[in-house]
Amino acid sequence: MNDHLRDWLATATNDRRRDVAAAAKTTVGHLWQLAGGHRKASAEMAERLQDASGGEITIAGLRPDLIPFARKALQVARPAITGIDEANSA
Repeated sequence: MNDHLRDWLATATNDRRRDVAAAAKTTVGHLWQLAGGHRKASAEMAERLQDASGGEITIAGLRPDLIPFARKALQVARPAITGIDEANSA
């Protein structure tokens, strides 16, 4: 069960649910299946739902198992983004 999505579905209006589902290229029925734990959102679906909901639904809320991978990716990418070689800075 996904409490994050279930709580969002419980408070969102029918129109909001339909709009977010359509923008994420899915259906409201699929959102209920994800919320009930009958299906698992792909990383791509989690990202689409986060974007479509304006952050009301989050990747971390849908797929907390992806957080360690995101942290690792950010650590690897950080030197490239900042131009700092953390191993040789001090």
